[in-house]
Amino acid sequence: MLEFNRKNKTIDCDRAVDLGNGVWWVGFQDRESGLRCNPYLIIDGDEAILIDGGSRPDFPVVMMKILETGLDPRKISALIYDHYDPDLCGSIPNFEDMIDNPDLQLIASGFSHTFIRHYGCRSKFVKLTDLDYRYKFKSGRQLQFITTPYCHSRGSFVVFDEASKILFSGDLFGTYENSWQLFFGFSEDCTGNGSCQACIKKGVECRLPGYLDFHRKIMPSSKAVRYALAKVKKLPYTMIASQHGSIIDRPSAELLTQELERLEDIGIDQFSPEE
Repeated sequence: MLEFNRKNKTIDCDRAVDLGNGVWWVGFQDRESGLRCNPYLIIDGDEAILIDGGSRPDFPVVMMKILETGLDPRKISALIYDHYDPDLCGSIPNFEDMIDNPDLQLIASGFSHTFIRHYGCRSKFVKLTDLDYRYKFKSGRQLQFITTPYCHSRGSFVVFDEASKILFSGDLFGTYENSWQLFFGFSEDCTGNGSCQACIKKGVECRLPGYLDFHRKIMPSSKAVRYALAKVKKLPYTMIASQHGSIIDRPSAELLTQELERLEDIGIDQFSPEE
């Protein structure tokens, strides 16, 4: 985990960041907001897909980073959206104009398409069921779509890239915080109990409470989160790339999973009619 944290000292987040195996982070580093959005690009030969492309205001930065990779935008064959919020989908018309491909696919759950169409999209809507929950590149490389209902939308899902072993988790494993860095790993001696004596001894703010609070506010219930986590932890991922927050390593994701599984006050479960 220490090595994972060191990566931040050698990267420039104002440029596209190579995550390996053709995967790129092309997000917008908004220093004035605690909610960073993380679009991801996967390039495989002469074909590419974009995951959770970002908001309309972020589009110029995201597209510039895509161009920095050397990719011709017309090579993007699909846009994938794990749910329908504007911080993911707002830039769809902008991407359609730049890609200019009549065969461009817009992949999401059928439930999400009901709302995504209101962004004024004109691409071909493709449901997860149409693809048997897999996207296949011409090379044979595959992406798995694993449904995570109500995390936080009814039609939400995560994307597992079999080649890179990266799990693109959408809002799951996300966080809202000002002390952002692209890569993050919890300390190896983190107690994982919310008060984290390891962080106190080092004189740094523990980031675990921020992750837990994000899920309390964004996810609808503890039941939904536990159902999604039970699916996710079976996957052979090496890192998790969420739509908000940092990219985390597997040991950190496993610690966070344990803490999230313990929460009883997520979403409606913490609602009090007296408040």
